[in-house]
Amino acid sequence: MKDLAMNTKLIVRPIVGCLTHSHFWEGPCRAGYREDMTVEAESAAADQAFEAAKKVLEGAAEEIHFLEAVDARYDEKFIVGKDVFAKIEEDMDQVDFFLCMNWRIPKLERYKKPIVILQNGNEGIDFAAYCRNIGVEAYVAMDIQDLNEIAHLLWVRKAVSETRALVLTAGGQPTFGIQSLIRDPEVLRQRYGFEVIKLPFREIFKYMDQITDEEAKPIADRIINGSKETKVNTDWFINDVKYYLAAKKMMDIYDCNAFSTACHELCTSEIPQERKFTPCMCHSLMKDEGIPSGCEEDLNALLAMTILQYAARRPAFMGNPNHETDELLRIHHAVPALCMNGYGTKPLEYKLWAFTGQGFGGKLQVDFTENEQDHVTLARFNPAGDTVCVKVGQVLRSEYDEVYCSPYYYIQMDDARRYMHHLAGFGHHQVLVFGDYMQELKDLAEIMNFKVLEG
Repeated sequence: MKDLAMNTKLIVRPIVGCLTHSHFWEGPCRAGYREDMTVEAESAAADQAFEAAKKVLEGAAEEIHFLEAVDARYDEKFIVGKDVFAKIEEDMDQVDFFLCMNWRIPKLERYKKPIVILQNGNEGIDFAAYCRNIGVEAYVAMDIQDLNEIAHLLWVRKAVSETRALVLTAGGQPTFGIQSLIRDPEVLRQRYGFEVIKLPFREIFKYMDQITDEEAKPIADRIINGSKETKVNTDWFINDVKYYLAAKKMMDIYDCNAFSTACHELCTSEIPQERKFTPCMCHSLMKDEGIPSGCEEDLNALLAMTILQYAARRPAFMGNPNHETDELLRIHHAVPALCMNGYGTKPLEYKLWAFTGQGFGGKLQVDFTENEQDHVTLARFNPAGDTVCVKVGQVLRSEYDEVYCSPYYYIQMDDARRYMHHLAGFGHHQVLVFGDYMQELKDLAEIMNFKVLEG
């Protein structure tokens, strides 16, 4: 399988600028004490500034991999030497952005690379404004906290661009279940670098037939043994796991790290009835592994899920919204994940029930009211793939159905009616993560070239 996009790193070249003068003088832009303004004193101060800058970077987020820092000092001619630029140019093809520290670096903009200026005064905002005016992407970080927040946004953008989704399809345009879906995946590749590989949904079954009971049983047993209550036919449950393993096998072959499959068309083929499985468990398991996995070929939801999972570093739930009251939205489906508080956190407790009345098709029943946070962020992209509708609400309670899609989550919001009217421009599946990510999505919109409509 293609490396998880969540494992990607930002490759950053720190460059520490410093103005050191060729001799002592004072004037309208230079004043001080002679002993501090000699060549020797300023060179020593530049040495200290360079080491101090590298020390600051020790507090940077793990999403960043720093290349060797470059000491870019220059004199009053304001010309950076060719030897310094030669160091800056090393591994240039890998660099995601330059981190400009201390003083600005004259002519750094020539490379057309994004620039983050770590400087808390006039120097940084002036350089950033100049860069933006000439079409060079630039940001200002006042301190290491700012740097980490800006870097996280740039990391999400990079991770999305390194996402390649395997979508198993019946070839319908649109599908029966999702008429509002993004029909042309090329839109996503051009705008976000998000790739989609479409293959017939029947292709997976030859891989499913290659999965042995010995491969699938340990995973099935682990899920069954962890359940507080099991209502699925445990002999058939292994087929859900085989489908999951077959999907991962296909993703490995086609170098993908995200997944979706037809649902209505898969169902009407009656293959799930013959093989006694549903794809629901596959989606739940993948999302807990950091793999975006969405239902029904719904690229609008899959794109929103990908961005939210990377931004929040936690799995997403997706489901159908229903207006209950003007302050209450219900969302339901059969694809919750367990690490909803974040990757690496304690999994939520769950029950393992059956999707079907016959007892096949495992589904996780998770009570999100037991989660650490009550507030959730809902999101979905429009059919053009250029605007996301976002709403923040609060989970009040959960309900379960013995069969079919569940759990149900009841979400309090200020105006559910207005939100549903907004969704008339976006479609139905909603993606849900715990936490309030409204502002982060607005910030991402600025650097990823999409719009945000607040529901």
